[in-house]
Amino acid sequence: MTPAGRENGNNLHGEDHPLSQYAGVGAKPAAHDGSVIDLTIRSTALDEMEDLTSTLVSPNKLRPLTRNGTFNGLFQAHGLPDFFTFATGYGCSVGVSIQHEPNDERMGFVWARKGHGQFIMEGRKHEFSSQRGIVMIAGPPRILNYLDDCETSILVMNKRKLAEQCAKLLGYDLDRDLALDTAFDLSGAHGQSWVRLFQYATAELASPHSLFRHVPAARQQLEQTVLTGFLLSQTHTYSEALLRPQSAAVPFYVKRAEAYIEAHFAEPLSLAEIAAQAGVSARSLQNGFQAFRNTTPMAFLRSFRLSRAQRALLQADPNTATVTEIALACGFNHMGEFAAAYRNAFGVAPSQTLLAKVRAS
Repeated sequence: MTPAGRENGNNLHGEDHPLSQYAGVGAKPAAHDGSVIDLTIRSTALDEMEDLTSTLVSPNKLRPLTRNGTFNGLFQAHGLPDFFTFATGYGCSVGVSIQHEPNDERMGFVWARKGHGQFIMEGRKHEFSSQRGIVMIAGPPRILNYLDDCETSILVMNKRKLAEQCAKLLGYDLDRDLALDTAFDLSGAHGQSWVRLFQYATAELASPHSLFRHVPAARQQLEQTVLTGFLLSQTHTYSEALLRPQSAAVPFYVKRAEAYIEAHFAEPLSLAEIAAQAGVSARSLQNGFQAFRNTTPMAFLRSFRLSRAQRALLQADPNTATVTEIALACGFNHMGEFAAAYRNAFGVAPSQTLLAKVRAS
């Protein structure tokens, strides 16, 4: 399911690129650097869309499920080789037969933003809609049936990275394979929380103004956040272990976590990473911070970053420094969220702090 052009290190430009043949059917490829992918393609030809999705995502066959309706294919992709979203719709009922994918570490979450469909694998059928998603693991042949005017939004993740994140959250190595349920109930509190995170990640991956496109740390932070949210929302081998109540980490581990945060605050830290460095599970560390600091590890990290940003703004030369540069250097990857958090903490905008010397003189 690797997006075209990435296996050989190519971007999405050039006449020799595999996507150049789609210029006549609405292809608008653009790459902001050597890895971030933007693509929107429309086609009224089923065979062209089949060729496109086979090249970009997975080898597949498209077939009409009824004689009614006119084929009107849409494909949009944004992201990185093993962390990207793509939206697909066909304007009519279409079956997608996905072929066997050996040695593929990727997995996908499928959500119907419009209409409904069916997922069939090894003789088992699962319905998907806006209230019920599905999880697809690369490997065996499977079928996606788009019924009527169904449109899907799919998030592709790396299963190996997901397992690594799970181990960090638990605080110990996994002793068996991370097996995920296929059906994903989106109607409950956990499901709705995941949908909100999924929509946020989709918007960040697609936005031309997102720091995801230019700052590697922002990409890593977004991916870690999404992987953690998925693990805490979907049912899998370690769901019970992740969600069961745990005792609070003793102050020794809380202090170790604080020391690690203070030494690495500018890096893209996640709760799982901090807990792993402290030597306890994420839940235990969370409880320890609540018990002994009356806060959370991530709130402590944000507060420390804000204090460092304030210090840097006060010391900077407003003629050469910028708020964005200082915010990025302090670990903030979303300027709107940084500005809001800074104003909430200090009562003024970051730019006002930066210009304080000018006003004083």
